[in-house]
Amino acid sequence: MLSLYDLPISSYCCKIRIILRHKGLEWKSIPPPGGYGSDAYCKLVPSGTIPALDHDGFIVGESDAISEYLNELEPHPTMLPLKIQDRATSRALSRFHDTRIEPLIRAYFSQISLGNRDIGFITDNTVLLEKRFNQLDQIATPDPLWTGCDLSLADCGFVPSFAILRCLQAVLGFKLALPKALYNYETALCEHPSVCEEYNAYVQALQIWAASKE
Repeated sequence: MLSLYDLPISSYCCKIRIILRHKGLEWKSIPPPGGYGSDAYCKLVPSGTIPALDHDGFIVGESDAISEYLNELEPHPTMLPLKIQDRATSRALSRFHDTRIEPLIRAYFSQISLGNRDIGFITDNTVLLEKRFNQLDQIATPDPLWTGCDLSLADCGFVPSFAILRCLQAVLGFKLALPKALYNYETALCEHPSVCEEYNAYVQALQIWAASKE
């Protein structure tokens, strides 16, 4: 039995839920007991972070490790390319997202409350985020997804990030200029059959969250 310690608003949990859907796996979602970071949860997952996967008593944390585990647990459909060079590129894209793009998106969270808004910070963060997306555009070109028509591990983290960006743009009013290839990628990704339902549910969760912070 697969159990996922997660919360609806977590971007990294969203990433794993997409993989579970794409693999056709059955799982149950469990909120971390006492909340993530709690003593009760840390007894299960010492880092106290989400997501964490419990597979018949074997618990693994960190979204990248969970992603790779699920891809090996259920090999079909595979979510890594066959060629070793393409697999390396796929992993590099995933890491670029997690270390260069996601932290900048998360940085906007401090600006949700009207009382905390700093226009200079929002502007500077947007400039840097555009730089990162332009760098991404130089690393690889989606066609229509990162590894072709098939959904890959490299794609899944971008789904919640695009949703968060659209939500934050509506709330904070900043404009973000993406390279054309990434606009097309966003559309193709969010319309993918294994993605669209989770994407829509995540957008709703974000809207509720953002409204509670204003």
